[in-house]
Amino acid sequence: EHERFFLDDLAIDAAGAARVVAQQTDVEVAVEEFEEAPVVGDPSLVRQLMMILLDNAVKFTDRGGEVRVRVSMHQDAPTFIVEDTGIGITSEDIPRVFQRFFRGETARSRADGAGLGLSIASWIAREHGAEISLKSDPGEGTTVTVTFPRVVAGV
Repeated sequence: EHERFFLDDLAIDAAGAARVVAQQTDVEVAVEEFEEAPVVGDPSLVRQLMMILLDNAVKFTDRGGEVRVRVSMHQDAPTFIVEDTGIGITSEDIPRVFQRFFRGETARSRADGAGLGLSIASWIAREHGAEISLKSDPGEGTTVTVTFPRVVAGV
């Protein structure tokens, strides 16, 4: 499906769904920066990408931690950011996190899963011409940024 939709609308919905899960582990999900951001693509797939990123952020954040969601038009490009105060990812693991079935040492000891979530998120981003990037510091948290192509007026 390719249609015009607003990233901010999907992000509000996804953040609300993530809050329900986060409450069980006393993690706060906060929507911080929020700007109207048009995207052309498949809204159900983009929502799935958001839920994967939010689920990971909640899963790898300790009790009392925080997950922050931002949607903006960074340099006229629709941008979705998830930032957490979680356990982080080692510099050795960062280049491999988007590979299928990869689970870092801390991920293996901390949560169930097959190591497919971030590879699926990466595929969805690529299918939409978006760029996905990750920055992390062990013990301090992780920030995942998804930057979508600019939408030409009238599309």
